[in-house]
Amino acid sequence: MSYIVFARKYRPQGFNEVVGQSHITTTLKNAITQNRVAHAYIFAGPRGVGKTTTARILAKALNCEKGPTDNPCSICSSCLEITQGASLDILEIDGASNRGIDEIRNLRENVKFAPSKGRFKVYIIDEVHMLTQEAFNALLKTLEEPPAHVKFIFATTQAHKVPPTILSRCQRFDFRRISIKDIVASLKAIAKSEGLKVDDEVLILIAKHSDGSMRDAQVVLDQISSNTFGNISVEDASKILGAVSDDILFNLADSIKAHDPVSALKMIGSLADEGKDAAQVILYLIEHFRNLSVMKVANDPSSLIDASCEKIKLYEEQSRKFSVEEILYIVYTLSSTLDFVRKTNMARVPFEVAMVKLTRRGSILQLSELLERLDKTEKSLSRTTDGSVSLRATEGSEAISKNGLQQVAQFKKEVASVPAQESKRPRNDSETLPTTEAKLTKNAQFDEIISSWAAILNQIKDRKISAAMYLKEGYPESLESNTLSISFPKSSQFHKEMLESPDCKGLILKAIKDSTGMNLKVKFTLSGPGGVQNNITKDAFEGSLDDNSVIKDRPRKADEEPIITDALEIFGGEIELDK
Repeated sequence: MSYIVFARKYRPQGFNEVVGQSHITTTLKNAITQNRVAHAYIFAGPRGVGKTTTARILAKALNCEKGPTDNPCSICSSCLEITQGASLDILEIDGASNRGIDEIRNLRENVKFAPSKGRFKVYIIDEVHMLTQEAFNALLKTLEEPPAHVKFIFATTQAHKVPPTILSRCQRFDFRRISIKDIVASLKAIAKSEGLKVDDEVLILIAKHSDGSMRDAQVVLDQISSNTFGNISVEDASKILGAVSDDILFNLADSIKAHDPVSALKMIGSLADEGKDAAQVILYLIEHFRNLSVMKVANDPSSLIDASCEKIKLYEEQSRKFSVEEILYIVYTLSSTLDFVRKTNMARVPFEVAMVKLTRRGSILQLSELLERLDKTEKSLSRTTDGSVSLRATEGSEAISKNGLQQVAQFKKEVASVPAQESKRPRNDSETLPTTEAKLTKNAQFDEIISSWAAILNQIKDRKISAAMYLKEGYPESLESNTLSISFPKSSQFHKEMLESPDCKGLILKAIKDSTGMNLKVKFTLSGPGGVQNNITKDAFEGSLDDNSVIKDRPRKADEEPIITDALEIFGGEIELDK
């Protein structure tokens, strides 16, 4: 006799054997006992969760010689024929390969004939969403009012692709993903029946890998048992599944906490040599830190983590090394890296960069601790009654930067530079004392002019391009007695003379007022040959004016015409001026 795989050998034969779908099996059993079986059902859900199996069991329950019954005997001729797939009254149709209107026409012609042996003729159409729109339309009338001896059972993994007109004619049952706990229990029963030696940790690993599919879990267990001759270890299962071992995950977490990028990079290199997918490794690492976060916040973490008792103890021990904020930061960084890895062909590089970032990060503070430090920093700065600044040596005083201390010292030095005798003698109201405050105000005004110079040039350009071009050759030199001095190099004397006209001066003053709000006077001066500038280089104003807009308004020279430059390049010529 040929070998039968686990997925077929241990396929449920009754409603009570179906795992994880009690909400569906209970409803169907009650419908049978109450003689309220509908004429059409649609079973929707992920792969490998029991849709087709439940359809076959329903067909057996309806055609069993002892039925209709909610518990088919599986020993009568009708049940045996259905189990072996030899019944003439149970027709399983693959919707992917029989999706056209011609197949549905044949089905409509056959439904009128009575069943050959059983009570009902049951049509099971798998992957029904693959039917064409025309095929669905041809099925509508038959589906709405089928003969009394006909039952339709549709199975699909993508119910949203089934037309609403079909869904409205069927009772819909949504199958759930099977929990890891139920899959492990089922695999343990199979292992015991097959005489396999397997740890619970291996079964949990297989159940996680199956993603809620019982069939996938049974296939993997069958494959691993063939490879290991019935003695299955975690290492064997990890190699076949391509999973990352727990030791690697715990070591990567330790390297992050120990700020050891070299160790992390070596482990990533070894995983790459083993052919591990970087995205898969990141997913396992995210799940690892998720379990650590559960250990930090849950009173009963064992109910939220699918792992053995020994592994939960390891999680508990490692979770003490991390704060919740650190775990959240690590998970966020790994999640962002996962998106990047899926978009690039160089998957290893983003993963390595992320690990370097995590291992070289600074300490992550809790929000309450950060607020406490800020509060201490505020209290560390206080003012005495005479207005001078005093720094109290408190616990948070280290938060004051060196730059801040230097600014405070400079301020005190400027205040002390005012002559004592001048500050003591009385002053008239009209007398102006050059105090530090006045100096600071004047410097602030000049700085504002400097920062607004590009806007001033552009505003002048909008009104008179030639004036903007002349002014661009100069630069603000100083601000004295409400007069702005603009200096030009000696080579730009012509520009200076053109700007001294009343129209240009008025245009400049208006632009300064619009940009800075200052009512100033302006004067133009000539500097040395190189154009020495006070604390400002001419490079600061490069690009402040859009030269292209100016060039557009003047005629282009011959060597600027594209067609002429192309001709010169092709024929190797040169331009000669007409003398």
